[in-house]
Amino acid sequence: MDLAKPGEAVPAADRGREELVLTELTIVNNELANLQRELAKRNFELASLNEEKNLLVGMAAHDLRTPLGVIMMYSEFLKEVAADTLSDEHRQFLTVITERSKAMVRMVDDLLDVAAIDAGRLRLERGPTDLEAIVRRSVELNHALAARKRIAVEFASPGVPVMAHIDGGKIEQVLNNLISNAIKFSHSDSTVRVRIALQDGDHTVHVVDEGQGIPAGDLSKLFTPFSTASVRSTAGESCTGLGLAIVRRLVEGHGGKISVVSKVGVGSTFTFTVPDVAS
Repeated sequence: MDLAKPGEAVPAADRGREELVLTELTIVNNELANLQRELAKRNFELASLNEEKNLLVGMAAHDLRTPLGVIMMYSEFLKEVAADTLSDEHRQFLTVITERSKAMVRMVDDLLDVAAIDAGRLRLERGPTDLEAIVRRSVELNHALAARKRIAVEFASPGVPVMAHIDGGKIEQVLNNLISNAIKFSHSDSTVRVRIALQDGDHTVHVVDEGQGIPAGDLSKLFTPFSTASVRSTAGESCTGLGLAIVRRLVEGHGGKISVVSKVGVGSTFTFTVPDVAS
């Protein structure tokens, strides 16, 4: 389209084309504005539905936990006080009830954690904390689980306090999940190793197993809620598919990162970082 020189009149055909372009631009702009308003409306509706979902999940999980806890408590009580009066078959029934109720309580606890985190109710009480002591305690707590499968759990302790700026209870939850997972997916007569290192101003914790390893195609799904790898625990232990998702959110809530390196038939190494107390 030729531009008119100063002082010259714009040809009617050019004016018509300009008006047509402006009209089309106005229509497109109005449509875009309408789409933006619709998107904002849908986002608000999704946020409201997500909040309602978190509330319902939290309420349901909370209401389920009490009766499940009662079932677990009474089944354990019967095993202790009435074992001599029961047949082998009935004792086996009680064992199944106890183990299944424990698994369901763990699942409910995981659901409560996920609902709280998704609702933005994750509260971290951070302060100077001895990370070495927390790791040592987590290793000791998992010794009994490992002993049942003849798995050794070793901690390469630095032998001195390792001060980190963390919520000790939440990081202990992270460690218990990673160590117990390493035990679940390892074969008997193997070793799980835990160690701490200082790297780039952060404390790095490694949990290394000699287990089955995780196929490369499963690695990207590990930290997603309700996703599980194709490998199965070596002794039929239960898995909710929520533990690693919670672990990731707890670590990231501390400003840290979590990653995994794995090779099928060799084992896996889960690594997470937490800030040093000076950070």
